[in-house]
Amino acid sequence: MTYRIEEMSHPVYCRCCGRVIPYGRADKKFCSALCKNRYHNKRKNNDSRPAVKRVLRILGRNHAILDKLLKLDIRSLDRLTLLSLGFTPEYATSYKKAGIHHEYACFDIRYELTPTRIKKIVRSAVEGPADNDSTEEEKSTWPVWPEDL
Repeated sequence: MTYRIEEMSHPVYCRCCGRVIPYGRADKKFCSALCKNRYHNKRKNNDSRPAVKRVLRILGRNHAILDKLLKLDIRSLDRLTLLSLGFTPEYATSYKKAGIHHEYACFDIRYELTPTRIKKIVRSAVEGPADNDSTEEEKSTWPVWPEDL
């Protein structure tokens, strides 16, 4: 491994800021830890999926609006009022047609959308993470050893 101490015939430039790197390892790419972090954070944040981020941001806003309505115990609302709150009805995580009704969901919140109203806003029951405690049913599947009898 070689180190640069003196001025070299071919200078090495920082990948982030473009300054000449005057000393350090011969294969050094950044002039400082700050430049190294900036470079890698910029690469990480330049996601090639901007459409996915945009859709998730819209769904998050819709969910926050519906959640606020549930906390205020509002189960039905005029569509124009809902739109004025920033709700985007074109985005939902699921859709189901039940007879003549159109039922949508935004993650764990279900609602019915008509041309003039949003109604029947309810939160679906979401199961929590799996319990690590074994149940009686699971215990019965374990082999029985003579010491257990």
